[in-house]
Amino acid sequence: MRKSIKILSVPFAAMLVLAGCGGENDEVKNPPVQENENQAETNPETRTDNNEKVPFTFKDFQLEVDYVGTDNEYEAEYDTMGAQTEASIEDKSNKHEVHGDEAMKELTPILDKLTFTKDSTDEQVIQEVTSVFDLKDAYEEFDLEVVFDDGTKKEYKVNNK
Repeated sequence: MRKSIKILSVPFAAMLVLAGCGGENDEVKNPPVQENENQAETNPETRTDNNEKVPFTFKDFQLEVDYVGTDNEYEAEYDTMGAQTEASIEDKSNKHEVHGDEAMKELTPILDKLTFTKDSTDEQVIQEVTSVFDLKDAYEEFDLEVVFDDGTKKEYKVNNK
């Protein structure tokens, strides 16, 4: 009996160690809040939003831009999932990588400048994002996925390969 407990405890302990070390942590501890009269109310019992409000016109923003060369890629991610927010920036050409609160601190003023809506044309969105993020126009591939605050999901792609 004791031998079987020992045998089972080794894989369990290894699983706990691996779970604790898995990848970068993109979770934002102090997400930006929308400051207006319609601020979301939090239910203290469940700690969830009664009416989800996001500080931008979108709740998910995933940008990936590839340039010529192997380490010439820019990625920015902002994602709200209920009460949890994740953010990351990976700028391989400048060897700059941040996650969580640090990424959110860098992304907030950039995302605040974006004015496009779900009704904007693809060209308008791509032009605005490349301008606001100060990205070079000579990209091979531009891929942006956005989920707007009303749940509408749109994808904007350019492939110059």
